Amino acid sequence: MDVLLRGGPGDGQVVPGGGETVVWRSCLYEITAEFDRRHGRDLRVYRHRPDCCEPYGRGGEDRCE
Repeated sequence: MDVLLRGGPGDGQVVPGGGETVVWRSCLYEITAEFDRRHGRDLRVYRHRPDCCEPYGRGGEDRCE
């Protein structure tokens, strides 16, 4: 299943994923109740967690595992 990333460095990316979270380039994205239509498909939206993103100098904390 493909999902749509919102916010952070992956904003707008369509990536394979599913479940509660998706990791993209060392950044954590969490599932939302939102859907967006892209390329003729309804995609689940995953929201960026800025407190769990290595490029932003964060992500080593246990809550980000």
